[in-house]
Amino acid sequence: MKKTFFGAIVLIAALVMTGCGNKNQKKESTESQPVEEVKANHMLIIVDPQIDFTTGSLATAKGPEAMDYLAKAIDNGAWKAYNWIIVTQDAHPKDHCSFVENGGVFPPHCVQGTEGMDVYPSLQEMLNKINGINLHYMQKGDLPDREEFSIFQNAQSGEKLRKTIEEIGFDSIDICGIATDYCVYETVKDLMSFYPAKQIRIVTNCIAAVDDNDTKLADLMKENGIEGITF
Repeated sequence: MKKTFFGAIVLIAALVMTGCGNKNQKKESTESQPVEEVKANHMLIIVDPQIDFTTGSLATAKGPEAMDYLAKAIDNGAWKAYNWIIVTQDAHPKDHCSFVENGGVFPPHCVQGTEGMDVYPSLQEMLNKINGINLHYMQKGDLPDREEFSIFQNAQSGEKLRKTIEEIGFDSIDICGIATDYCVYETVKDLMSFYPAKQIRIVTNCIAAVDDNDTKLADLMKENGIEGITF
């Protein structure tokens, strides 16, 4: 897919304006295969690698281990396989509808302006060292009355990311992060609505679930030919 240089510059500028929220920023059934270490036209989406989902108020059991492994992989050069990396973040207001005290099912988490919203420290440290590619932070769940498990469910961030993906035409999009049974699953489902499933890959050693017995993502991968890879 050939697009104008001007179009690409506009998309990059739009994403830069979106990614300002993080104050620290500057059982799968599919067999996994090693990811190639060749930088090409690939995107990596890291879903919600935040403190509250690793060591905070809504921590997943394997979250720290998965994000430490991802940090180590990035430090070892895994990022060089990509020309775009997107980091998504929950950015909830204090009165968000997903919180128990507001009728939701979750404890308060990833509240705007709190440490819990920040990217897991060891991962953020490695992301800070990346240069020469497009690295953007994008927020979701920033309205009090809307639950947004997927970045594509956020009107502003979702539209910008969708346009970027459609305009550039990535050869593959790899996804990892937290939580496998919620935000990772929903992100993959929404991506499949406009991007070929067979070009989506899940980094299976860099994900963590709320419920390790949940098979939704594994089932989705099997049903749609989505490949599992490892760093």
